[in-house]
Amino acid sequence: MAEDQSTTSGLLYVVSTPIGNPDDITLRAVAVMQTVDVIVCESRAEAQKLLAYLSIVKELLELNEHNDAEATIECMKLLGAGKKLALISDAGTPVIADPGGLLVAAAIRYGYTIHVVPGPSSILAALVRSGMPTEQFLYVGFLSRKREQRQQQVRLLALEPRTLVMLDTPYRLNTVLSTLAEEMPQRRAYVGCNLTLPNESHHYGTLAELHEHFTEHRFRGEYVIVIEGNPSVTRWYEQMTTAQAESAAAATESTQQTPASEAHPLDTEHETEASAEEEVQTPPSKDRRPQRGQPHQKRHYHSQHHQHRPHQRRERYPSRQSPHNGNRYDYEQPIVNYTLSNPYQQHPPIQRERPPQHTRRPKKRWRR
Repeated sequence: MAEDQSTTSGLLYVVSTPIGNPDDITLRAVAVMQTVDVIVCESRAEAQKLLAYLSIVKELLELNEHNDAEATIECMKLLGAGKKLALISDAGTPVIADPGGLLVAAAIRYGYTIHVVPGPSSILAALVRSGMPTEQFLYVGFLSRKREQRQQQVRLLALEPRTLVMLDTPYRLNTVLSTLAEEMPQRRAYVGCNLTLPNESHHYGTLAELHEHFTEHRFRGEYVIVIEGNPSVTRWYEQMTTAQAESAAAATESTQQTPASEAHPLDTEHETEASAEEEVQTPPSKDRRPQRGQPHQKRHYHSQHHQHRPHQRRERYPSRQSPHNGNRYDYEQPIVNYTLSNPYQQHPPIQRERPPQHTRRPKKRWRR
């Protein structure tokens, strides 16, 4: 088990930012952004809006899905120089459905100090507002952009007994709801739009109803979808667990009640009958002459000595062994060595030389 042993001077803060309302920023987050040397942001424009609202002026370094590797290398150079960095996203907690995971992993790998400044999260805000069970929930994230893969993902999610939470881009709300409504139209769900903002809206109903609503009333903005888990899967799992426990208990009771020394009476009767039959049956005698006191039996033509035997074709190459003439290879055994088990490779065909063919010389025709 590796412990956090930070020996270098670089310092990385993971700072949560508001998801909509700028007043949700924490006092600690403001103090950290005022003291760091560089702020690593997802979008320069969104970061400048937040910093202008907080009256903070700092150097900005963009890190997003387009330059994740290059920006991570630049941040590691700054950490190596002893700089203090603050990683923020456009909204909410960084790394969750946002870039920055590579930077955090690299900082851990090279032993830099990391501090997480918690704050607003759209996932938790929507989960609490939905009214769904919160004992266990599954964060789904973004679904695939390809239709077939997205349908396959939704089919698997339809069997999930836990509460589902998913995010997506603002312009794909109808696309996601249509796929969800196809697979589980009667499942209860919640869609939270523009959370923590003055114009936030909350929509409840089945997935089919929500799809119909947002088809008529187009929405373009930030949203979170919370879907109820599959209750039938939970009941089915409980029933299967109970049935397995009962079968295991019954098996143990049967083994305890009937020890191996005791035998069933029907089994003993069957054994006695079999032994009696064995005593009655005697092997046939090899001597075919009639015994004394027995009538002489007329021998027919098709007796054992004159059985009809099918014609056996002679092999062209006698070195090759076939199943019809005493096969000395056990074909039922697994093949370990192909060279030893393949008779055609072990015994190549005999190359016989053909006799030379004498051609007749054409007769010369003399001209007269």
